[in-house]
Amino acid sequence: MVFLLLFLSALGIGQADDEQFVSQLVIQGLGLAEQERYVEAAAKFRLAAQADPKNVDAHNNLGVTLRRQQNFQGAAAAFQAALQLRPKDARIHSNLALALRGTGRLNDALASMKEACSLEPQDATMRRNLGILLSETGNPEQARKELLRAVELDPASPVTHRLLATLLATSKRSEEAVEMYRTALRLDPQQPTVYYEIGRLHEVDGNLQQAAEEYLKAVHLEDNYFEAHKALGGVSLGLGDLSAAGSALRRAVALQPSSGESHRDLGIVLFRQGKLDGAIAELRRAQELLPNDSATLYNLGRALQKAGQQEDASAALQDSRQLNQRAKDSILAKSYNNAGTKLLQSGSVEEAITKLREAVRLDPENTMAPYNLGLALLLGGESDQAIAEFHVSLGLEPDQANAYYYLGRAQLAQGRLVEAVKALENAIKLMPDDALARNVLAVALAKNKQLERAILEIKSALRLEPNNALFRENLICLERGGGCALTP
Repeated sequence: MVFLLLFLSALGIGQADDEQFVSQLVIQGLGLAEQERYVEAAAKFRLAAQADPKNVDAHNNLGVTLRRQQNFQGAAAAFQAALQLRPKDARIHSNLALALRGTGRLNDALASMKEACSLEPQDATMRRNLGILLSETGNPEQARKELLRAVELDPASPVTHRLLATLLATSKRSEEAVEMYRTALRLDPQQPTVYYEIGRLHEVDGNLQQAAEEYLKAVHLEDNYFEAHKALGGVSLGLGDLSAAGSALRRAVALQPSSGESHRDLGIVLFRQGKLDGAIAELRRAQELLPNDSATLYNLGRALQKAGQQEDASAALQDSRQLNQRAKDSILAKSYNNAGTKLLQSGSVEEAITKLREAVRLDPENTMAPYNLGLALLLGGESDQAIAEFHVSLGLEPDQANAYYYLGRAQLAQGRLVEAVKALENAIKLMPDDALARNVLAVALAKNKQLERAILEIKSALRLEPNNALFRENLICLERGGGCALTP
């Protein structure tokens, strides 16, 4: 402040003029912000806040400007400074909530927005934002109530109606969602995304003609709307309208050349139109973008077959059949895995092993099946085979704390102490607050003649679970120098 006063004096401005000077800075900042010159605006607001740290408007406007620059952390700090001076200002609480949301602190943002709404319960925008935050924090029913309240407070807001419709759609309340989207369109017909969302709801319900009509309205409003062109092409293809499908899909491909689905569907359209060269070119491009898409390979195979390229056609069709079989096997494997897990939980270990072996055979890429099989084998006393399965599971997904834990137990049962220690150390790195893992590691260390480290680990386990009698017995044994029974 001393420096600033000297600076003002050099400009010929006395201390009595400070307030006017600060006010001018704020006005200048607002003017710059209106022109979207946010960096310059922020500099004005920051200077005003430094000149008069008690100027709430300077802090609040600085926060708004920083938020528009995506500097959410700085914005939150500015709003918090403003709230120190004016703690009952609903607008500042609301601004803080939006900044906190930008930083990812959703629960803190929710608390701030609730405070804003308690101070200004009739503010429709704050209610709407509260509904958004409730939805994002996993409370859809309460979010729906807040958005309905926002609609009551401001029935002319198309934005609120659209948000409420989207929430209803995600809650599988399709009819209500469509009705709410229609209301949003009556209030503002120039909303291509709303037509697109209505189209999606109709498509999910199997009403392809209605879906096509809505997608068409979306692209008429916004010709660069890739998703709408792609969706229109897909439903037109489903309706057999090849001309409309081809037109929409060509536009989709032009807007987003990396869309494998658009190339695939355009290839199917061209194939049905008898344009084999074009169809093969599009389907080959789709294959590059979607190498594991069985529909692409199947249609490519048919097009190649029709073009007389039998060898390539056979290869594509064979790959398609293999992918389809793999997909079926994956579904069946999940069923066997679920059945095996239930059997394991009920104590039917041998039956569980049989089911889980089949799950692993059907889908070797499934991480959980070899893990569950390893657990079943360990419980069945087949620790050597269990170790092999845990290694398979960890090879597919290396950061599995529980797999490392049970691998360590299995290796300990086999007397492979060095390996057991390493596996259990990996488990603790991934779950440092797991007392059981620390206890088993202590046992492995003790058996490996590392008594001091074993004592440290068992003490750590006891700090996590002070009333665990097993841990305490192990500690007594270790402090006596070992030689007694340790329970992992």
